[in-house]
Amino acid sequence: MNMNIPINENKNNENKKKILIVDDDPDICVTLRKIFEQNGFIADSFIEPILALENFKAGLYDLLLLDIKMSQMGGFQLHKEMKKIDKEVKVCFLTATEMDFEKFRKVKEFYVLDKERFLRKPIESKEIIREITGILNNVTRD
Repeated sequence: MNMNIPINENKNNENKKKILIVDDDPDICVTLRKIFEQNGFIADSFIEPILALENFKAGLYDLLLLDIKMSQMGGFQLHKEMKKIDKEVKVCFLTATEMDFEKFRKVKEFYVLDKERFLRKPIESKEIIREITGILNNVTRD
């Protein structure tokens, strides 16, 4: 089964926020896509970061949800390449490991990101919807 889901350009969904999920774990992609779609978002997903980049278009997505550690290309590098295509797209990173946020803030391209842009897997459905909605609406956590 191909887990790289084609980009959804359906004009009937113009008011819905569009999220691109890139994670090399097919189960996570399917689960997140279902969670977002059940909560009123449009979600596309790819398990191959290179393919996601090849299909990425400026202005198509409101938010990128990228796994940090992937085999072909990590989430940080993918984000850097996608920002060359669309400077305005928002991003949130997923990680399954403990991370030192301050270490990431020292990386030149990411010093402007807030802690809210990093979510730890596994994450409850309600929590990810709350966090992503907050990012899309520029709401920060307490």
